[in-house]
Amino acid sequence: MRICEFILLFGLLNAILYSCCLPLWEGFDEGFHYAYVETLWQTGDFPILGRSLVPLDVVQSFTLAPAGPVVHTWVPEATTYDNWFRLPVAERERRRSALEKLRPVAGNSMRPNYEAHHAPLAYILLAGIDWSMSGWPLPWRVLMLRLFGAAVSVLLVYFGSVKLCRLLSLPGAFTNALLFTVFCSQMLYAAVAHVANDWLAIGISVMLLASVVEMMLCPTAGKMLVEVAWLAAALLTKAYFLPILFVVALLPRKWILPACGLLGLAAGPWYARNLLIYHNLSGMYEAFEGIGIRKTLAAATLVDWPSTAAFLARGALWTGNASFTTFSRGTLHVMLAFLFGALIAWSVHWRLIRPPEKLMAAVIAVFSAAIAYACCAAFVHMNGNSPGASPWYTQILLLPVLLLAYLGMSRSVVIGRYMAMSITVLWTWMLIATWLVKLFPMYSGATAGPLRLHELWAWYTLDGAAHAHDFSQLALARAPVLYAGMLMSVPGSVVLAFFIVKTLGAGHGGRKDTR
Repeated sequence: MRICEFILLFGLLNAILYSCCLPLWEGFDEGFHYAYVETLWQTGDFPILGRSLVPLDVVQSFTLAPAGPVVHTWVPEATTYDNWFRLPVAERERRRSALEKLRPVAGNSMRPNYEAHHAPLAYILLAGIDWSMSGWPLPWRVLMLRLFGAAVSVLLVYFGSVKLCRLLSLPGAFTNALLFTVFCSQMLYAAVAHVANDWLAIGISVMLLASVVEMMLCPTAGKMLVEVAWLAAALLTKAYFLPILFVVALLPRKWILPACGLLGLAAGPWYARNLLIYHNLSGMYEAFEGIGIRKTLAAATLVDWPSTAAFLARGALWTGNASFTTFSRGTLHVMLAFLFGALIAWSVHWRLIRPPEKLMAAVIAVFSAAIAYACCAAFVHMNGNSPGASPWYTQILLLPVLLLAYLGMSRSVVIGRYMAMSITVLWTWMLIATWLVKLFPMYSGATAGPLRLHELWAWYTLDGAAHAHDFSQLALARAPVLYAGMLMSVPGSVVLAFFIVKTLGAGHGGRKDTR
């Protein structure tokens, strides 16, 4: 097996571990995304924002499963994690047992589903699986959906990334480093390893970029159809792909009208439905509440952009799920500095920049503008109390940013190799710390704040058995399974990082393919 194939297995392992580790509804807005899935197969119809309600079994679970403080503000009947771990063990076991007895029932609650406006493709794919498991306990159903979505997303990201690296002639050692960096990214798993539509959106985005680049380099009718198919799938997954429609204009002139016709047939009915029901194309929640373009753009002069940009940049690298805990700012700033330096290296070698790379830069610019618009909409919606757009929106930029960064490093001879080695080490540490220092302790009773080294040692050794029991009560898999996964992920990340750094250090970052 080549190194890149081991990296794929590594990514799948981490996606599985993250899906199992995450407590019920700890994914971003997961309970309401899952409600969309269940409503879809129970009613046989698409939900409508403002009318569709959350199914009874989901609402009942809110009183049994604990939640972070941010979710608690939206779901006040949920017990916060701090209060959960103060409960007697017998009470926690009773609640977990009651949670596992929940099954879908006829009828709905009185709670509106604020995620009912999304495009349907990801939910349709999940609904069939969920319907087939309707007799299973709620936590098991959620876990199976997480595992399916996370695995599909990792596969799409991997094959799309490999194709893009080949099309853009990224040397083999840097390709391995890029793939490893992607699959060490905590926010990638936070976005794709929960029930929502991000798992499909992020995977499709990479495959779409690969198809667009391939079409630019060698246009054929067959490749045009592939690009249109991925673009239609993207539009039917998330409305935030609407700005990317400009790629249709890059097609040869004779194929633009047929491509538009095919897109209209595939995705047009859904967006016509948005216009009919919500009187806007995207169906955005903020637009539904009357926050139009004029109000949103007016907020651009009021947003604290330096603070917002810093929040999103750090959040794009690490966000502690729906608890919104953070990583070391110093570490994140160093990581961002290396990425910024690599992008500068890419721009400095402007004579080597090819049209597909300019396309990648344009995609980054367009999506960044869309995220800035979302920041303004959130600012208006929250009356100025929003730190910025949701950080998981930024994961659509993960691959294009890293690809340009690694292209820049590959063209910078000696310093580029050392930058790539440093990034590999930094991302390895971030993933190891995610498991050992952040998520495992947090979901077994530790405070959200940082643990000192002696506290961490005591956590795993002195009271390890008790904490493992606490972990089993909260996560969707038992502690022995989770610790086994961690004991594969952590050494695996170290071994892969060693071989990648060794290959880069040996000077194999040139044109020779070392994958």
